[in-house]
Amino acid sequence: MKNIIINTKELLLLVPVFTLLFSCTEKLDLMPKQSIDAAVALTTPANIKATLVGTYLDGRSQWIFGTAFNEYSELYASKGDMLFLGTFEEPREFIQKEATVTNGYVENTWIQAYEVINTCNTLVDPEILAILDEEDRNMVEGEARFLRGWTYFELTRLFGLPYEAGAANSQPAVPLMLTPTKDVADAVNVPRNTVEEGYSQALDDLTAARDLLPEENDVYASSLAASAILARIHLQMGNYASAATEANQVIQSGLFSLTNTPLKAFNNSSNSPEDIFAFQNNVASNNPWLAVMYASLNGAGRGDYEIQQVFLDRFDPSDERGMFQENTESFYTIDNINMMYYKGVGTIVNSNGINTSKWGDYYTNLNLIRLAEMYLVRAEANFEDPGADIGPNSPTEDINVIRDRAHAPLYTAPVTRDQIREERYLELCWEGFRLHDLKRWKQNIGDYPYDAGNLILPIPFREMEVNDLLVQNDWYLSGK
Repeated sequence: MKNIIINTKELLLLVPVFTLLFSCTEKLDLMPKQSIDAAVALTTPANIKATLVGTYLDGRSQWIFGTAFNEYSELYASKGDMLFLGTFEEPREFIQKEATVTNGYVENTWIQAYEVINTCNTLVDPEILAILDEEDRNMVEGEARFLRGWTYFELTRLFGLPYEAGAANSQPAVPLMLTPTKDVADAVNVPRNTVEEGYSQALDDLTAARDLLPEENDVYASSLAASAILARIHLQMGNYASAATEANQVIQSGLFSLTNTPLKAFNNSSNSPEDIFAFQNNVASNNPWLAVMYASLNGAGRGDYEIQQVFLDRFDPSDERGMFQENTESFYTIDNINMMYYKGVGTIVNSNGINTSKWGDYYTNLNLIRLAEMYLVRAEANFEDPGADIGPNSPTEDINVIRDRAHAPLYTAPVTRDQIREERYLELCWEGFRLHDLKRWKQNIGDYPYDAGNLILPIPFREMEVNDLLVQNDWYLSGK
């Protein structure tokens, strides 16, 4: 049986989002989550636009962009620079590289990601777009394809083995659902698509978004935000000239600038000059989970993710990104922190350890695309493909832009591959990049090779039970 429930999400205004929920609990009533969730009653331009805003709110969920995509990457990649000190079983499985098919985080990620995808599928339906005038039509389609393409990119590299440049990439990823499921009768079992197909779909969606959207779009997805994700995808694929081109487009637009200090790039209640895209967070409408796990402050955080001194030792003493505020007090909030790391003071779980200041406030924005990353992408891409020579800077000059902001010593000789890769870690640590970087560089993670089967997520047990076309990742069948 099913019920149609109208949910409201708040982001300064109430947004109606209409979702099909199935209330029966027997096994045969469970529907595969890549193929349900969303008959949206979209009959007016106002409803369509409101639903689009609601999709951003869903994308900010802790199970996908709001936290989980970050956690999977940083926990799987951990080799001792960060420890998990909490009591939750799910993240412990990730840091130990021993996830189970019943891991609740993974199941919720699958469910929430496909809810976002299905709403985006509905929004790009030609019958829905036809209700809008041309300007709004381009905006809605562009933003929906931005969110769908980015989500598929993340799912593909989390559930599928690494993309290999020049290979067929026929290894299974996730099912690609591109048409809306509006009723239970539309829900059909579908097999997993390949990693190649997943990357191709992400490229198609983000390219379309880039071409449909304006360069400036308030706090929502823009052409330049799409270019930034395209730069990530091309870099992951080894398409260096394309990666440098997209990153250069963002940098040279002149619409963004680095904040004065590394610390000022984080915990902002509105977008900073460095933010290319951020999910909006405030007291009335927020997702606090990055701060819950990373912070250890008065009234904020559990201190579950503790940074180790061995990581801080990687920084030059003058580098602001590695400085540690040791003299903290029990009443300190993020407003009292003036260094990138601090001695934790929280009392919920852990204190007196080393915590990052990047995620220190429940109610500030979740900035997921920063200008600093684009300099790092352009530097790496131009280094790996010297013939590309995209943009006005050499790789050394791009790296020095980042180091200069942090007051780290500048490089006077041409940078090496190892220096570029190290700079990327120092700048982007704890932002959800590390696992994917190590896989791209084909570097072992502890005792495991970069393409080990336990470094990707399992297809959730629930999905395997209700969709007989899904095939489980090999490691989770053999346990090795």
